[in-house]
Amino acid sequence: MATMVLKTHDGNEAEAYVTGPDTARHAVLIIHDWWGVLKYNQQWADRIAALGYKAMVLDLYDGEKASNAEQAGELMRNLDQDIADNKLLVALEYLKQGGRTVTTLGWSLGGRQALLAALLDPDTVTSAILFYCRMVTDVAALRELGGPVLAIYAQQERTWPDKMESFNKAMAAAGKTVETHTFDAGHGFVNPGSERYNEAIANRSWELVKEFLQRVAPV
Repeated sequence: MATMVLKTHDGNEAEAYVTGPDTARHAVLIIHDWWGVLKYNQQWADRIAALGYKAMVLDLYDGEKASNAEQAGELMRNLDQDIADNKLLVALEYLKQGGRTVTTLGWSLGGRQALLAALLDPDTVTSAILFYCRMVTDVAALRELGGPVLAIYAQQERTWPDKMESFNKAMAAAGKTVETHTFDAGHGFVNPGSERYNEAIANRSWELVKEFLQRVAPV
């Protein structure tokens, strides 16, 4: 495992935590939630690497972390999507070396970015795993996806079930596969630092992620 800095095409830098075997045929690109990179993001990368995958946690905040929801909201609102796109692309370029395919994975803000990354390079990204995030529902855009999506929702969100139903409808219209799971929990239930953390449901969602990866991208 190592922390590295990637150079983007627009002259910026992207910090990343990388782990897993160099011989892996498939990689997982992990993107943090609105708090910034937290310990649990790296723990998930380590667990995924232990399954035999290359894994990377990409930092879209240049090392910044929020200590409260107000700061997290400000960091999220100030995120320049063009700069973020270039960071996602350079991360994918690194991970696909040697002919690897990639799954993108993220929570909340990171889930949205994981879906956008899948649309940026559908030849490389063959699946995506999205936790309680804002969805892309443009059918023409979703037609470009390179593979299936695992979508996991928090039922206690105000936007559920509307966003789930809208995404499922758009994915069906695009002719794409989505596997949907919902839990009676609040937004952020995977994050141990969140007041909505639910250890049992976080563990169940990990099992879903593991089964999905092993099914769509066996090592």
